[in-house]
Amino acid sequence: MTYIDYMNQFWRVASVQPMPASEVALYAFLINECNARYWKMPVPCSTFYICESLRMSKQTVMTARKHLAEKGLILFTNGKSRFLPSEYSLLELTANLTHDLTLNNKNRDKDSIKAQTSNSHYDSVSVKNRRRAVEVHPATAEDYEAAF
Repeated sequence: MTYIDYMNQFWRVASVQPMPASEVALYAFLINECNARYWKMPVPCSTFYICESLRMSKQTVMTARKHLAEKGLILFTNGKSRFLPSEYSLLELTANLTHDLTLNNKNRDKDSIKAQTSNSHYDSVSVKNRRRAVEVHPATAEDYEAAF
C-alpha cells in the first residue's frame, strides 16, 4: 500500500468510529516514520521520541496506540528498554471492513430514521414544518368567504 492508501483507509475507519486528535496524530506520525524508513516494517520507534515529537504525554500515546491496535490499523510490540524501543507495523484492512462499515452505516441510518419518525407528529389537519418548527395549516376559500 502507498502513503495515500493508508490515509484513505484511516479516514474510512474514522468516518465510522470517531477518533480523538491524539489517535489521528499518532497514526499520521507512524505513517511518516514508515515512509522515512522505506516501508520496512516493523518500524522501531521509542515512546519517548513519539511523545517529544507530538508533544503528548506518555499515557496519551500509550492509550492512542492501544485504540489504534483495537481498530485494526496498527500492530505494535512494547519496547523493553531505551535500547530496545517499541516496534510498529501498519496493517492493511480486509474487504470485510468495508462490509462491516456498510452494515454499521445502515443500522445507524435506520436508528436515526426511527428517531425522526417517532418525534414527528402528523395529522390530517396540520403539518409541522420540521426545519422551521412552524405549523402549516392548509387554507381553503371557505375559510375566507365566511367572514364577509
